Amino acid sequence: MKSTQNIRVTYRPTIGDDCLKIFLSNLDGRINTQDLNAFFSPYGKIEHIESWTPKSAIILFSDIDSIDRVLSKHRKCTINRQEIFIRRFRYGYIERAYMDSNILFIKPMIHDLSIKWNEKTIRKCFQGYEKYIEKIRILSNSYCAFIRFNDYDIVDRILVQTDMFNINGVSIEMKRAKTNEKQIEDDDKYVDRLIQKNKLLKKQIERQKVDARHEIKFLRHKIRKLKDELIDSKSRYHY
Repeated sequence: MKSTQNIRVTYRPTIGDDCLKIFLSNLDGRINTQDLNAFFSPYGKIEHIESWTPKSAIILFSDIDSIDRVLSKHRKCTINRQEIFIRRFRYGYIERAYMDSNILFIKPMIHDLSIKWNEKTIRKCFQGYEKYIEKIRILSNSYCAFIRFNDYDIVDRILVQTDMFNINGVSIEMKRAKTNEKQIEDDDKYVDRLIQKNKLLKKQIERQKVDARHEIKFLRHKIRKLKDELIDSKSRYHY
């Protein structure tokens, strides 16, 4: 990334500062600070732009509303033919920053048997975001769960407040769900489809059983009739 060395944050970021930042990943040499400033300044006043890694940068805005405006419009954008991923900034944490997922993967930092690991407990932990929760999937035989939200930015908002979430005093590890983790959610839908298909097949079998009973009854009646006709025929030709 070009020309980012001349604009740097010279103080250690604080929690308050972090909530005013966006994290940009997948940058390359085609994009410089002037390009970033031109693209993002319409969303609010920019205080600083700094390099984070050779392929990422941070933009510090003057107010939180600017962050909301950016992310309500873009989860990714294209500048100078380069696709850039945009996320809320979480200090010291860039893992999975390029990903976009409305599913949050969670698990306790330690396995404490006193934790009642169920949907009610998880909803209570994330009660501030309850209205955004679409579904909770708890993995059987595992202290892990997936929470699907109706807004991708909710996952970002939760991740930047990681220290606020705990169950019975046990901190929760949280990440955006990977593609293969999201497959679990897709598997749920697949299982639901199989269940519905199974119900339909059962109904078809029941109908076939009823039809078969009627057919058997009809055939038995026909056999009896043929037997009667045979007996009658024999009696007429008896010497």
